Amino acid sequence: MPRPLISQRLRSARISAGLTVRQLAAEAGLSHTTVVRSEQGHTTPTLATLQALSEALGVSVAKLTEGAP
Repeated sequence: MPRPLISQRLRSARISAGLTVRQLAAEAGLSHTTVVRSEQGHTTPTLATLQALSEALGVSVAKLTEGAP
């Protein structure tokens, strides 16, 4: 089984937290577009973006990036 990419881990963590994309964006202080593009794998989030997302989701950056290329 291949390891999940950051985008898949991000989406899974968001769903587990019971948040919509808009809610996560607001909690993290990011634009809706940034969160969508990160979840869809169109962009690789910067460390600052990952930190904001991880804080909003209540998970560690390591949980979102573990096994990522």
